[in-house]
Amino acid sequence: MSQAGAHPPLSASISSRAAATAAASPSIDSLPLYLRRHVSLGFNQDDVTALLSSIDSSQARNAPLQRTTTATTTTSAARPALAQLPAELLLQIVEHVPVDYLLDWRLVCRGFRDAIDGQVLYHCLRRTRLLGYMGSRHSRAMESLDDDEDYAAIHLLEARFERIETGASASGDDDDDDNDQATGRPIWSGSHAVFRVDDEWYRQFHRVGGAQDRQGNTIDDADARWSRTLDRLELRRPEEGFGTLRWCIRLDHAVLDLDFPAEADRLHFDVRVNLATRCVRVAWRDMLVRFLKTERALRLMLDEKRTHQRFTFSHAEDCLRDLRRKRLAAALSPHSKVDRHIRWSLRLLHPLFGCPPNEHTMTLENVENDAVHMLLLLRRAASLSAAQVDYLHALARDYRAMEAQLRRLDDAYAEFKSYLTVPGFQMNILLPAMVTNAGHVPRDPVAWTDELREKIECQVERWRGQRDAVEQVGEILEASNEAMGVPDDSFDELGSEF
Repeated sequence: MSQAGAHPPLSASISSRAAATAAASPSIDSLPLYLRRHVSLGFNQDDVTALLSSIDSSQARNAPLQRTTTATTTTSAARPALAQLPAELLLQIVEHVPVDYLLDWRLVCRGFRDAIDGQVLYHCLRRTRLLGYMGSRHSRAMESLDDDEDYAAIHLLEARFERIETGASASGDDDDDDNDQATGRPIWSGSHAVFRVDDEWYRQFHRVGGAQDRQGNTIDDADARWSRTLDRLELRRPEEGFGTLRWCIRLDHAVLDLDFPAEADRLHFDVRVNLATRCVRVAWRDMLVRFLKTERALRLMLDEKRTHQRFTFSHAEDCLRDLRRKRLAAALSPHSKVDRHIRWSLRLLHPLFGCPPNEHTMTLENVENDAVHMLLLLRRAASLSAAQVDYLHALARDYRAMEAQLRRLDDAYAEFKSYLTVPGFQMNILLPAMVTNAGHVPRDPVAWTDELREKIECQVERWRGQRDAVEQVGEILEASNEAMGVPDDSFDELGSEF
């Protein structure tokens, strides 16, 4: 924050803008356009006026001593004294602005602009996660997995921020931070950032991918069926469908595609993925600015469509699909025949916002459905707090324990019933429908809808109160089955005279 104090006082235009905003009508629509864009930040007019006044007062200098007493008295009477807020405190507030409002706050004043372009954007970079997506459960590489646990272990890989490359670090010098301090450059002066993929994904993929069976130590030792997926993760092979989700960005509560589309020949900024070295190198400033612009556009679209009466899927899903289609269409070239065909295919996708569907079925619909469903799931997970996520996972563990216990009880009772061959006598244990349909319940509790979560909470709560009784009944049935399972002639050769 040392740089914030070095800024000169704000220009007179900021002060006049604050005065004009304070004197304006309570309706923002009555303001001129050049003022309206600065106050439409998601807050009311009084909040913006107070903020601008605080900035102006915190950076104002003492009045010259040459002013007359009359002028000083007149100024004091016309303009009451404001609290002198330090610029560092104001910039700390900017650090906590939601990411979808950050670009709007950048328009407030020059001090905010310089801070957001520097340390605020750098702090956003430190919180950024890059997520690689290997494909849906029904993709070619994933459909051959034995169970859903293996898919859950490897279908997402997460890369965390490690460092910003400078000229020294790019050339292999480990003392790049000292060089930055010696030259007086800020730590965010480098153009590229390095993210490192978590080791846990490599351990799981080493087991699932087949390298462990071959006693291999590198990712290249995996089965050949993974080669296409790994090449697409490294952006070395084109996708089968335009707009396929391969890499996405997670920053606080927001999750979006890394780029539209994330293909080597169509990227808008430099991205290099090397799974062998476990590194992702990216032009971080261009990446974050495009991400913030897209997230802001999504927020504005959500607000605009909030009063809409009809939706094809849902409010959030329709807006996300519409935004992705616009961004993907903007990346197409009108001079390419292939791109013109893709643009035509995008127009034939399922209409949004309650429009009647067409009779065309495009291959891009499956690509869009998979991408949007994964993005919505990741955005939902990012919006939850740590306590909420822990609660959902604890509820999922109890639900799986309930399911396993009731299924064991059902199997024991089925065996017990097999020993009772009374004609016309039927007995059944009516298992809860939630357990009967357990195969349709998503394994990830974050993907549960609110209705499904409430039903599971009700079932688990009842099971917790009856767990001991269910366990006792199961023990009785197992003991009875063990006793009735003894053959009739099992005591004939005991050597006893009785």
